[in-house]
Amino acid sequence: MLALVVDKNSVEMKKTEKCLRGLGHEVTSLARLPALPLKPEKDRPHVAFLCLDGQREEVLAFLEKNREGSQPLCVIVSTATPRLEDAVVCMKKGAHDFWVKPFDRQRLARAMEFLASMGGMEEEKAREQGNPERPILSRNPLMLKLKEMAKKVAGSDAAVFIQGESGTGKELFARYIHGNSGRRDKPFLALNCAALPENLLESELFGYEKGAFTGAIKGKGGKFELADGGTLLLDEVTEMSVPLQAKLLRVLQEKEVDRLGGRFPVPVNVRIIATTNGSMEELLEEGRFRKDLYYRLNVIPLKIPPLRERKEDIAPLCRHFMGKYSGSAESLHPETLKKLEAHWWPGNVRELENVIHRAVLLATGNTVTTENLFFDDMENRASPARGEALDLMSLDEMEKRLIFKALKTVNENRTRAAEILGISVRTLRNKLNEYRGQGTNVA
Repeated sequence: MLALVVDKNSVEMKKTEKCLRGLGHEVTSLARLPALPLKPEKDRPHVAFLCLDGQREEVLAFLEKNREGSQPLCVIVSTATPRLEDAVVCMKKGAHDFWVKPFDRQRLARAMEFLASMGGMEEEKAREQGNPERPILSRNPLMLKLKEMAKKVAGSDAAVFIQGESGTGKELFARYIHGNSGRRDKPFLALNCAALPENLLESELFGYEKGAFTGAIKGKGGKFELADGGTLLLDEVTEMSVPLQAKLLRVLQEKEVDRLGGRFPVPVNVRIIATTNGSMEELLEEGRFRKDLYYRLNVIPLKIPPLRERKEDIAPLCRHFMGKYSGSAESLHPETLKKLEAHWWPGNVRELENVIHRAVLLATGNTVTTENLFFDDMENRASPARGEALDLMSLDEMEKRLIFKALKTVNENRTRAAEILGISVRTLRNKLNEYRGQGTNVA
């Protein structure tokens, strides 16, 4: 977001500017108020922080003219010499808030987050409709192209298939597409297809009528009906069983659902976005995912690169997460950034967020040092370029060893192990059942 800071006190102005930049925002600082109306182009700020001291009449005139404009700017007025009458007149003339100096970094962070979530920055909200608290931040050329493509296709009803490793931001892209579409005022629902057993997943998707099965004491609409007019995200859609894939294909073709136990189909108008972290080539070749369903979903393909292939994004993401988990630290030591950029990031952006959250909590000064960094103590896989020597073995045996190594390092937490390995919990469970059938002792 772009903030305008106007303060005749250069020391105070630089302090506010530093805090805002540390929170990941762009800042324009001026000693005098600019003329209204401001340019509607990209350089137009989303919020203005105006100091009343030494320019009371100018600020009041700015507020008056700003309120009458077609695109009023969100204005926060501050002063080191507070008077009740000043606060009253500023609020009456359209100020968003009235602050007493000095104000701290946390107050700035909360204000910026609140304004974004409540629509105070309409231009920024239009760009990041999906979730203003979790924007798609990137300097990577490929990511920027993907974001541009996502925005272009958002206005259509075409299905979107997003592929990428766990933690790369697939759901962020899905919400971004929904937020920039004509369906933005309708529901956005997400369903994790890997988290539910087949029979429960079917009822969650399509709904059921009263008496359809034991315990169905009343009817219930499924996710397709609940998302009518909006967008339905099918997360890890490749974990869906083949018979259920056939039912999903029919819904996409006919635009109607059959509730379990229902007599008549229910028409639905839903935009589908599907995601997977698996290899589609293998799934299609092995017959674990229907080709006709894949082609139906893959109208708009988006493949998100892992964080290790877009190291230029680490610095801005760090600033964003430091602002989100605001503590005493406001910057990264250069050696800290080097260490972060050298990491392999098997957990991608999700792992980076965890590392920065810990670092902010552990930092004692204004700067995050390398001593504050604690990476997820799991598999900590090295880059293939590092070339660790391996004994020759079959691929099945290597896969088995990796699975048990991942489970051991996370104390048998299957969900976390699956995330490290880049597979779904269901796939991990099936592998363990296979090993158990071979006589291997499985916890």
